[in-house]
Amino acid sequence: MEQQKSPWDYMGPAETAILGDVVLDPAEQARWGRAILFGTLPYMWRDKASVIREMIYDKLALKPGDKVLIIGECVQVCGFDSDMQARMNGKGHIDIVDITDFARRAYIDGVIGRGGQLATWQWTYTKARPDNHYDAVAILQSIQHTDDWHESARELTRVLKPGGSIVLAEIMLGPNITAAASADVHIEAWVDKIFSRMGWAIEKIPYYSLEQLQEAFSGVVEDAHSFYWKGIEIFWGRKPA
Repeated sequence: MEQQKSPWDYMGPAETAILGDVVLDPAEQARWGRAILFGTLPYMWRDKASVIREMIYDKLALKPGDKVLIIGECVQVCGFDSDMQARMNGKGHIDIVDITDFARRAYIDGVIGRGGQLATWQWTYTKARPDNHYDAVAILQSIQHTDDWHESARELTRVLKPGGSIVLAEIMLGPNITAAASADVHIEAWVDKIFSRMGWAIEKIPYYSLEQLQEAFSGVVEDAHSFYWKGIEIFWGRKPA
């Protein structure tokens, strides 16, 4: 049986005449694919999803003097922390756990979490924090990277004050994007081309659905809700007072 070709395998003289022979180098192809994937979060969150970003802050119900925990990717470059400080009139305290570098290396190095998913690991970021420490917890663009949301849900709500809000939000690379791509052969081919040299298939990207998050947080938050918009999935709730 003939081995299935990558979209890159169809690059030939017509392409090298314009772009140079470098486009035939698999290492360069992988680098460009990663360049497309990495570094786009600030553009998406700041330029494409600004209204949704404000919705997240609304659900956190921030007020001056609050203590906030953010676990996420590209936290400062996306402006999550500065936006929240503005919501608190500059009178809040924010602890930031930015997992960007570790998450990218986890993909490249093939790190497998306890649940068997790529680029997931046990979250121990709050182990040293006392109970009822934070007024709000925000998990922003990092939902996919814990390897056990039942465990993480209980740990994150442990450090949350009674009545405090928790919000999880991510621009997902999950089933919805593959379904959307398959509806148009151009987009499907572009996605195939990006990931064919990436080092991992798009199907290997870990994903937790809103239904799974709802189940994981069952019993530890109340007034739980979820929202979906153009690939962005948001879950929020409050720790019982």
